[in-house]
Amino acid sequence: MKPLIIATSLCLALALPLANAGKSHDRNHEKRHQQEHHKPHHDKRHHKRHDKHFSKRTKAEAFGLQLLEDINPDPHIVEINLEAREDYVEMIPGVPSKVYSYNGTVPGPLIRGTVGDTLIIHFTNNLPEPTTIHWHGLRLPADMDGASVAQNPLQPGETFTYQYELKEASLFWYHPHVRSNEQVEKGLAGALLVSEKKRDINKHIRKTKQRILVLDDVLLDANGQIEEAFVGTPEEVLLKKINGRTGNTLLVNGREMPTMHVKSGEPIRWRMVNIANTRFMRVVVPGHKLTRIGGDGGLLETPIKDMDDVFLVPGQRADIMFIPKGKPGTELVVYWKDTARGRHTIDIMDNGMVMMGDDEMDGNYPDIPLMRLVFKKGHKHAKKLKLPEHLRTIEPIDTAGAAETTLKFGHSMPMANGMIKFLINGKTFNEITTHDAPDAQVGEIQVWNLANMTGGDHPFHLHGFFFQVLETIYKDKDGNVLEVVPAPQLENVDMVNLPARVGPMGSMSMTKIAIDFSPAEGLTGADIEANGGMAVIENADLSIGKRGRSGGWQFHCHILEHADTGMMSFVEVFQ
Repeated sequence: MKPLIIATSLCLALALPLANAGKSHDRNHEKRHQQEHHKPHHDKRHHKRHDKHFSKRTKAEAFGLQLLEDINPDPHIVEINLEAREDYVEMIPGVPSKVYSYNGTVPGPLIRGTVGDTLIIHFTNNLPEPTTIHWHGLRLPADMDGASVAQNPLQPGETFTYQYELKEASLFWYHPHVRSNEQVEKGLAGALLVSEKKRDINKHIRKTKQRILVLDDVLLDANGQIEEAFVGTPEEVLLKKINGRTGNTLLVNGREMPTMHVKSGEPIRWRMVNIANTRFMRVVVPGHKLTRIGGDGGLLETPIKDMDDVFLVPGQRADIMFIPKGKPGTELVVYWKDTARGRHTIDIMDNGMVMMGDDEMDGNYPDIPLMRLVFKKGHKHAKKLKLPEHLRTIEPIDTAGAAETTLKFGHSMPMANGMIKFLINGKTFNEITTHDAPDAQVGEIQVWNLANMTGGDHPFHLHGFFFQVLETIYKDKDGNVLEVVPAPQLENVDMVNLPARVGPMGSMSMTKIAIDFSPAEGLTGADIEANGGMAVIENADLSIGKRGRSGGWQFHCHILEHADTGMMSFVEVFQ
């Protein structure tokens, strides 16, 4: 392994995830919860809705996640109360770990709705620091996005009401966009499931038993507490920034090695989201082939069959189906498998020079048990999934004549004191002005060339809009094309992995994406207009009908240490 002097721009997958769900040690919270749970319902219609919301099937789908009471009797409005606060949960049995939580659990409660519903979230910040909520993947009005260029952070003790209509069916998630690498690591994240109307989904898919799986890892110290972001020697700090603060405990719905009971021969549907901040999740069910039917933006056009695993970068979602097969009473362990993503070694020389080498274990770290399947008594004789060949129609974005924008993802030279900056077009997020940020007209179609100049992968996320991946081009340092990888199956996504360059400094991978800056059906150009930069944000006051004004739609690497260290920008959308 030859060390390389670090004048290269590199970047890689970092770790920072969330905590484990457990019972709160706050007795006052338990008392409040009991009072809320037993308060009278508004009317019979609401009582029926409440019972349905907490049906046996719904509880099973949540797979241990907390369910929230809908306090609104209107069947087309989902209205909930959400609180962020300090709390304690048990990451290790019997050891309370101090966390940030939504409503006392980590991950936060599962929020559920149906396309066309209005979602109203009365949010209270009882943390000792400012925060917001970003609704990852949702197409909504700009002032509801919860990003730092969309909303002034809520100070401790403040409240805010997020309100918007659910436009698309998929699994989304929510998390802060203030000091994200710390607040998400401490526990603030949760899943949001938006279901199709019955007529819009195949009955075989709709009737299949489904489970929500929130995948994560967390780094605990010797006392069972969440480790601070960047502690240790300068070498260790640099490794945590470049390679990531990888967790030492893998979690599914906040639990280590949970058990799921399944019936052999009975199809099952997993709705999966990776909320970890660097751990790329490659999930394998030994002896089984998987079928992917959906992702970030909902259902695919056609199923992708006979997959050996499901792969999710941080922030990404997948909708998969398979038929578990095994003898009643036996167990099957589901595993996490490693992925090569450009990990590096760091050596700080006596003269202060930083040397970087390739991690020879990259992609070959040992498998880790993730969860356990236990086969129940009885079985069915299903041999294959009953799925239609056509799930829905996705219109390709017409890029003829589209304007192109190039964005280069890189980083500064790592310093012997542990400092490093992550950059887009040579600037950190704090350095970017409205003159640097790209802009778009409402309804305009653009092609973005996402150039990864580094030796590590970057999971890219765009707020507020879906996009379609066109192709990835690998170039050498002289600009010669080495390889062109065509787009995968047509899909609407808000995440794409930007693969590492394959050569020395100056080479790159360039992923081309097409973006349609049109509002979702039912929204207006005014809803998604976001211009003027960060300095022009106004607080919304929905009680008097006053909408906020957003300074833009953010995009960034979803390795949150990278984003919070500068690898983030925004696009201004004008009417």
